[in-house]
Amino acid sequence: MQVIERLLPEREVQGILAALADEEFQDGRLTTANAAPLLKNNREMRAGATRERLGKIVLQALQTNPTVQSTALPSRYSFPKFSKYGPGMYYDFHTDAGILNLGLPSALRTDLSCTVFLSDPASYEGGELTIRAAAGTSQWKLPSGSALLYRTSDLHRVEAVTQGVRAVAVLWTQSYIRDAHQRDILARLNTVCQTLSQRNADRTEADLVSNSIHDLIRLWAA
Repeated sequence: MQVIERLLPEREVQGILAALADEEFQDGRLTTANAAPLLKNNREMRAGATRERLGKIVLQALQTNPTVQSTALPSRYSFPKFSKYGPGMYYDFHTDAGILNLGLPSALRTDLSCTVFLSDPASYEGGELTIRAAAGTSQWKLPSGSALLYRTSDLHRVEAVTQGVRAVAVLWTQSYIRDAHQRDILARLNTVCQTLSQRNADRTEADLVSNSIHDLIRLWAA
């Protein structure tokens, strides 16, 4: 799991929230495919010009964020969805589809999920993103404009909102590095490389680690 602090600046977040307030949302259960109807209770933004415009803002932020690029090593993104959770709404434990748009030219393997938190966490109660991973269960409720990257294969849910409205953008990433363990190794090596660069004027060691990172990417990239 990787927190991306301030992925979207406050000005853009407020612009997105204002646009969402004027748009029509549909029953989120329409996109649960073969899942049980009681699994999900939320509202999702309909496809259209506004969703196209807002989704491009989110994608641009992800594509230019150095932490996203070094952690996810993304080859492709799904187009963002925008969801709202009012009082009593939730999304119970589930795993997302392994392939989105199966059988279509836009088909995408879902290696990583990304939730971009739009609402101020003080403006709603409940609504935590709960993730059950091998290392344990954690809950996330990030500041508006921040995002969380996590393995799509991990069980996760959105706790019931008890007050206010939780608005988020969600999307999925196909990584050049398919294996999650290999992505973890590269992320740790990136941290080491950054630390060495900050501590030492002589870049010999940092360059050695950097060369190793890119050798591994060439070896592992799908």
